[in-house]
Amino acid sequence: MKLILSKFKNMYKTRKSFFYFFSFLLLINCSGNVGETTEKNNSNSDIIVDKENIRVTKHFDFESKTYYYLTKIEHKDESGNLLKLRHAHANSDSGETVPNFAKRMDNPLVAINASMGRSNLPPDITKPSGIQIIDGVVIQDLPKSVKRNTLGIKDNNELVAYPPDITAQDILDDGVKNALSAFTTLIEDHESVPENVLTWVGNYSVKHPRQVIAQFDNRDLLIFSCGGRGYDGTGMTAKDVIRILKEQGVKFAFMLDGGGSVSTVVLGELITKKIDQHGTRDRARPNFLYIK
Repeated sequence: MKLILSKFKNMYKTRKSFFYFFSFLLLINCSGNVGETTEKNNSNSDIIVDKENIRVTKHFDFESKTYYYLTKIEHKDESGNLLKLRHAHANSDSGETVPNFAKRMDNPLVAINASMGRSNLPPDITKPSGIQIIDGVVIQDLPKSVKRNTLGIKDNNELVAYPPDITAQDILDDGVKNALSAFTTLIEDHESVPENVLTWVGNYSVKHPRQVIAQFDNRDLLIFSCGGRGYDGTGMTAKDVIRILKEQGVKFAFMLDGGGSVSTVVLGELITKKIDQHGTRDRARPNFLYIK
């Protein structure tokens, strides 16, 4: 600062020079403020869980004004054993909450909701939509009334997406033993899906709580869970989710059921906000993805 002052010592003699000096100091001050704001915006995350094979962080997205969680699970444990992504159904026709399911599974590393429930069922019945395959057994093979993708899980945990007209037998013939229908793929080979795919689901352009399963090139998994409807924010559109996940560098991302169904349980603890009944109730779901 002494060097700066010496350069401008002789400039005070004129009003014009004083104006330049004042502007220079103002520029320095403003630059400092911008730097502080940028640093603050880039450090808006909290570590929720940081243990062997799993790390959970909470972030705030300024663009959508919504909090979101990133749950990263390593592909293998420290001994080189696969941390297997599994698919399971509820233990009753009325469904099961994700916390209750996790407890029944002896609190796996992570457990999340998966498919949407079928419509036109009695209010006390909850069944998943579309194709459902568990350990090579076809549990359900219903036609889709609207365009939806089916998520396949290979034996090595690699995630793949199948088109709307696929059948359960086609998936088995492709060597995949676990699959479930949900919404659509969002990212494939690091690129957003074509714009027309995002028009398959009407609420993609509306802000909602979202639940997404994503994968990196090395097959590590990433669970994206965001708030909405006044609980942890206003919610996100599909393009908001794609924007954030592309910044994370994922190769693949698939939209699971969202809204009040979003439930992420890590080591037995629900980390996402409840939404139903004014934020007091977990929603019963028909099926789940979990890692154990």
